[in-house]
Amino acid sequence: MPNFVKPIHPSSLKGGPQTNSHPHPERKIQVRGTSENSAPARRSFPLPLWLISGLLYGLSWPVFPGLNLSFLAWFAFVPLLLYLERHRNSLRKSLGGSYAAMLVFGLMTAGWLFSFPQGKGQIALIVLLEVFYFTFPVIPFYFLHRRIGFGRAVWFFPLIWTVWEWTYLAFEFTMGTHLSAYSQSSNVWLVQYADLTGMWGIAAWLMLFNVLIYKALVADGRRRINVGFARRLVRPLALMLGLPLLYAAYAAATYGQPAGEELRVTVVPTHFPAEDFERPAALGRVIEQTLHRTDSVHFAQRAKKATADLYVWPETGLTISPDQAGLGPLLREVVKDYDAALLTGGILAADTSATDQRLSGAGLLLSARAPKPVHHLKTRLTPGQEAIPYHRWLARLPGFPLPLTSPAFKKPGEAAAPLPLMTWDERHFALGVSLCFEQWYPTHWAELSRNGAEVYLHLAGENWYGEVGFQQFMANVSRLRCIENRKSAARSSNVGLSGFIDAFGRMDAAAGSSRPEAQTANLVAATTVTPYAKLPHWFPLACLLALLGGTLTIYHKN
Repeated sequence: MPNFVKPIHPSSLKGGPQTNSHPHPERKIQVRGTSENSAPARRSFPLPLWLISGLLYGLSWPVFPGLNLSFLAWFAFVPLLLYLERHRNSLRKSLGGSYAAMLVFGLMTAGWLFSFPQGKGQIALIVLLEVFYFTFPVIPFYFLHRRIGFGRAVWFFPLIWTVWEWTYLAFEFTMGTHLSAYSQSSNVWLVQYADLTGMWGIAAWLMLFNVLIYKALVADGRRRINVGFARRLVRPLALMLGLPLLYAAYAAATYGQPAGEELRVTVVPTHFPAEDFERPAALGRVIEQTLHRTDSVHFAQRAKKATADLYVWPETGLTISPDQAGLGPLLREVVKDYDAALLTGGILAADTSATDQRLSGAGLLLSARAPKPVHHLKTRLTPGQEAIPYHRWLARLPGFPLPLTSPAFKKPGEAAAPLPLMTWDERHFALGVSLCFEQWYPTHWAELSRNGAEVYLHLAGENWYGEVGFQQFMANVSRLRCIENRKSAARSSNVGLSGFIDAFGRMDAAAGSSRPEAQTANLVAATTVTPYAKLPHWFPLACLLALLGGTLTIYHKN
């Protein structure tokens, strides 16, 4: 008898004890990969799953001139979810693969940061930290799926991601430049619902799209892209694209042809390299050339009897303080000649006291119809460059080397109040001013709207990074802010995209950095305060409540 055949014991035929006599007392059929407690069957991929996610997410970003691959972000996280499922029992591998994916994404979409002429080591540290911040949602997700199972926990992933990005933006040591919603900023036809939810609704939509595609892929247990998978995609695609398109049709009918008082604005973009702002001898030349160009534009407009109500220079328009070299009286004389107003970025002394000699980035408005200039002080400062994160607390520590009033850093403004403007024909407008880094903070624009701003003026200085694809990305962020608040904007940049954006997010006559020509258009004033602007935190708070309520309910049932 072959040795792999075991004889049946006679006691088993007589009803005797069988507990240990049969070689297989219980037989269970289990398909590999379907158990909630075991890893799914491994399948070969040409690239690691985390690398596929990093590449897809990086390519989806609007930093490649002439390309709109934003649809890749709709499923960019699916390979990463498969990776997390495969390594569901290892927090180390889950974090490692997620960090590697975000590192690939970060290097592809933030590589332009390394064009900054100074602080390469500091920039590298910032990039590495930013990558970690976007890995953080994996930690609560890991402990959640360990408790309730991966299949159920994945439905909470969009909530975790949205709540984390909202929390992340509240920190002073974060940048805010690579929040997931910006991957869709080229698709103004798809993100019109931002006036309801803000950018946070886009983040939740994007991650839910990924989850639905992941669920369609794993539904049959085979994890293959085949005809069955394509059929299962029909409903998610119809849902995730159909509803936004329906709302976009409504928004186009409502905001596509805006009506209201019109402010005639001329943007005067510039194209000065970063080195010009590092050499004191070149600072006066920057102002002289910008002023000369503005004079030329004004005289040409006057010949056509179509002069502007407001001229807008970039954030770097004033390279020296108006109090120096008689610059203030000169500019006041200029706006009187124009019988108009000039808005420019510059540097102002925030406090004239002897104890605080910090300067502030500012938007300075000079008008022929106003006795004195008014200004907006920049409320959001670049961490590490313009301000020390949480400096007001650190300065209280004994022995901390830099006091809060150190002139090595700038002083932030405290209010987001519109600047009043009266035109030559005595029409009144409330201008919402945004300076450079402030456009990454949607609450700043929302606060301006709540405080009465009717149009936005964004002053940018993007010359520090050279002429790279991120310029379209920067302009897209301004477009998203306009959609959130349903107001038009003028964008004036030094080495960047300048032009006009309507309340639907469309940017007309954008001037690339290679041809920074002055442009003139009418901005339509709007007093609308959108649901998002009224309550800018309602959507992430709702996500937080849903996350807490859902997890507590499942924990209680378990």
